[in-house]
Amino acid sequence: MSTSLKLAADDDTNPPGRRPARLTRAEKAEATRQRLFDAAVQTVGESGYAAASIAAITARAKVAQGTFYNYFESRQDLLDQLLPSISRRLHALVRQRVLEAPDDAIEREKARLSGFFEFLEKEPHLFKILSEGTVQAPRGFRMHLEMQSASYRRALEYERLRGNLLIDDPVEMDMLTQMLISTREYLSGRFCFEDGQYVRPSAGVVETYVKLLQGKIFK
Repeated sequence: MSTSLKLAADDDTNPPGRRPARLTRAEKAEATRQRLFDAAVQTVGESGYAAASIAAITARAKVAQGTFYNYFESRQDLLDQLLPSISRRLHALVRQRVLEAPDDAIEREKARLSGFFEFLEKEPHLFKILSEGTVQAPRGFRMHLEMQSASYRRALEYERLRGNLLIDDPVEMDMLTQMLISTREYLSGRFCFEDGQYVRPSAGVVETYVKLLQGKIFK
């Protein structure tokens, strides 16, 4: 065999007939944990927190009940992790849409709302997990609110530093943050779901939201 052919053979990481590399113990453990987590998201999203027993979650994940405690301290520990995890994915998608938007304050805010609707379309379970979270997973719900508030507050500070806001007072900035977050979540509940199923909101929802931001509602 020539040197070049020998090197090519040595570099072939997936030759025909070779079995895929086995997962390490750590990779198997993470895969099991993720199955449990995904099963909890699906169960809560479909039937609510009350239906998310350890038995239901492990059955859906095809994992023995005793294995559950290798990954989570309790049922409540798992449920409290749902919203923060979803919150991180939401932040990543919205941030990407904002980066893709034109360099304009209103366009960035449109991207935040549109990105939120897009995320709900991909992960509709968020709505039920969020709506019941205040009672069923208060710790996770608080973490979610803190994460979303901090993210939105940073976005508004970015606009303030560039002279794109008419308010400058830190207290008003905090109140505005909560108003915008609340508006986003209310609009999703009103226009993104019918009979428990996600529906894409009309473009008019975002456009009317923009009119509100621009002060084009009252004469």
